[in-house]
Amino acid sequence: MSQQHADLARDPADQTGRGQTGPGGPAAQVPAAVPARRRTARRYGRGFRSLTLVTLVIAYLLIVLGDTVRVTESGMGCASWPLCNGSIGLVGTYHAMLEQSHRYVAAVVSILVAATFAAAWRRARRDRLVFGGAASALALIGVQVLLGALTVFTRNVGWTVALHLAGAWLVVAAVTVTAVASWRAEAGAADRPGPLARAIPSGRFGAAAPVALFVLSVSGMLVLHEGASNACPGWPLCPGGSSAPGGLVALQYLHRSLVLVATVVIVAAAIATWRARRAPGTDKSLAATALVLLAATAAMGGVVATTGAPAWAQDLHLAIASGLWITVVAMAVPARRSPEQASGQEAAATMAESALA
Repeated sequence: MSQQHADLARDPADQTGRGQTGPGGPAAQVPAAVPARRRTARRYGRGFRSLTLVTLVIAYLLIVLGDTVRVTESGMGCASWPLCNGSIGLVGTYHAMLEQSHRYVAAVVSILVAATFAAAWRRARRDRLVFGGAASALALIGVQVLLGALTVFTRNVGWTVALHLAGAWLVVAAVTVTAVASWRAEAGAADRPGPLARAIPSGRFGAAAPVALFVLSVSGMLVLHEGASNACPGWPLCPGGSSAPGGLVALQYLHRSLVLVATVVIVAAAIATWRARRAPGTDKSLAATALVLLAATAAMGGVVATTGAPAWAQDLHLAIASGLWITVVAMAVPARRSPEQASGQEAAATMAESALA
């Protein structure tokens, strides 16, 4: 055996790690295998996580207050913007004070969203979910400010009010992603070290549920602002003797058909989340909450349809639906899971899809 072969036999790693020398000079180095980079969980401070949670709560309250302004017809209580009839304080009639209060809360939400983005810029720029959610919320809140001004300048034309509400839901969705991802990162950081994958606990149904619910909400806004709320006094079916124009009745049926579609998708997402292998308790709580809020939203929809759509029922209906929206979006936020947990969640989602096939 030559000296070269003897050296390689003593240390096989020389074949790939340090290279080999021969009579013709040093051979080309063969790079050693580089271990794959591990995606590990990150920790965020209690202050940052609390900020995301407070922002979410205030943003939800802003939606409820904004809808109260709508159902009480207080939108034009302030005929100017950004000042309320030339004043920065709470003055004038009940409608003016209610509208101005809504603007104050909107300003608070804007400050909180900006603060969350600033904190995410310092602490979470490498986390696509946390930083992406914070950046999206900041961009959307800017659009919302412009839409709020537009509703005043157009004297609350129906399409501007509906668009403003849709934008509010998108802001809340972005804030929800930031909050859920930051709190899940804290929980995931306590797990054993190892490679982590991102997977939606509720699978493909979980990804589809927010889309279905958002489309449903848009149809509900059309029902409200096209005057179709009382087109079908019965529920869930529309009486054949309705005196409303056919177009309004058709709009009601479209909305109720989308209710059925969204219900099936959300229920499937909740079942997949609940049955996911090793799903943490928070995921199971989200699944149970989604089912409860879904039932409550449907029940309030029936109340709105059968009682002539009173203001209090409309407001409560949107408040519950907005809570459902937050829960469904939270279920769709990808969680950091080990490969074994991710495969178990995919299997649960597949079982749910097969059951509905």
